[in-house]
Amino acid sequence: MNFIADRVPLLNLDDSEEESSSGYDSPVFVSDSEPSLSASGGESDNNNGGSSSETDISSESDDEGDDLDDLEDPADTMQVTSTETVVNNIKYILSMPQLCDVTFEIGPQRFLVHGLKAVIGSRSKVLQDMILQQNSPQIQIKTKKNINKHISINNYDIDVFRQFLNFVHTGSVVMDVTTVVGITCAAEEFDVPELNDACWGYLRRCSTTATNIPVLQNETDRYSGHLAAKEIKRMLLKGASPMKRKETIV
Repeated sequence: MNFIADRVPLLNLDDSEEESSSGYDSPVFVSDSEPSLSASGGESDNNNGGSSSETDISSESDDEGDDLDDLEDPADTMQVTSTETVVNNIKYILSMPQLCDVTFEIGPQRFLVHGLKAVIGSRSKVLQDMILQQNSPQIQIKTKKNINKHISINNYDIDVFRQFLNFVHTGSVVMDVTTVVGITCAAEEFDVPELNDACWGYLRRCSTTATNIPVLQNETDRYSGHLAAKEIKRMLLKGASPMKRKETIV
């Protein structure tokens, strides 16, 4: 069965227009020492006798120097931004279970997905509560032999949950017509609004192509226990034809 092959990255860290840039803002230096000018327009001659005009010019130059001293030196601060480095570091940490501090067991096969508590907890209040509950004294007393108990997530495909957790950590995910329903369900269940909004936008695009509808319907059946899947199914049933759904989106 053919369906849309386009994949949707939510965060593009590679800016092709800035490939030649080092990523650093070069400071600009401004000199506040300028040569004094005489009344004739040339440089002042210190050997000349002091006239009233030269005295006025010298006084004015001193005032200008005071004003320049009041200005902030551009070399005092420099902003450096490198989000790509941070994201790559997080991806490296996620690839090393020894560096992670929370583990999820996904599906009946109990596939393991590792993560960072601090990052996950700051991005999803629902997952934060699950992590804190896992670390509560009551649970630790019952599981002395396995204090780092895994958190079970039973109703998601491993690829879907791994993509969802990747977005939680790095702000980036790639989805297609076979995974968008599951990722939408995860985004809604674990309360990640920006991902949820992006998924619904992609779902509306997918639903304008007739060959995608059976795939989406099959995925909604797979995640039938989720409220988001039921909403997606209603959206698919409302449109009598791809053209009508396209007109509704516009």
